[in-house]
Amino acid sequence: MSDATFEQSIGDFLDAIASDAPVPGGGSVSAYTAAAGMGLVVMALEVSVKKADDAAPFADFIARGRTVIAELKTGLVADIECFSTYMATLKLPKGTDEEVAKRKAAMGAAALTSTAVPVAAAAHCVEGLRIAVAARAICRPTIMSDVYAGANLLEASCRSILLNVDANLGSIPSQADRDRYAEAKAELLREAEILLVQATD
Repeated sequence: MSDATFEQSIGDFLDAIASDAPVPGGGSVSAYTAAAGMGLVVMALEVSVKKADDAAPFADFIARGRTVIAELKTGLVADIECFSTYMATLKLPKGTDEEVAKRKAAMGAAALTSTAVPVAAAAHCVEGLRIAVAARAICRPTIMSDVYAGANLLEASCRSILLNVDANLGSIPSQADRDRYAEAKAELLREAEILLVQATD
């Protein structure tokens, strides 16, 4: 799945989004836009470091930003795969009590994964926003609009990614897990909102 996702052209990816296929969907598309936002911030750092007196801070943030991009690419594929797995569980047989129980357990496990994946991706968005805040302080004024654009994409993508938590939370069997992921979602949204202001205001 990963090779197929990243070997296609941007045009093909956009066409796939606009098709009647269930994937790529909101989570994977939002991971893509988040990676693009992080890319803009990294670009601003790469441009600014060329005329900086001290390259060390730039090098650290560039490395961290590239790690975020890599993690979001992984999250994009993981979102596609976990949704595909969840859809497969819906097709499991349910003719006997044993089959019904196995299907229910598989659906619960798939829902848990389908919640964990967007929470992890949203956490990478928040890390990207931390880097954007740092970039605002050290990047050249002439490229600051790219930092702002990147930060806005990261925050909007974070919110969009976390919509999948709402979609899957009710299907998670454990109340403790539901509470844990609901709290994680709320904290990520809160932090992303604060960091966006710090990166762009």
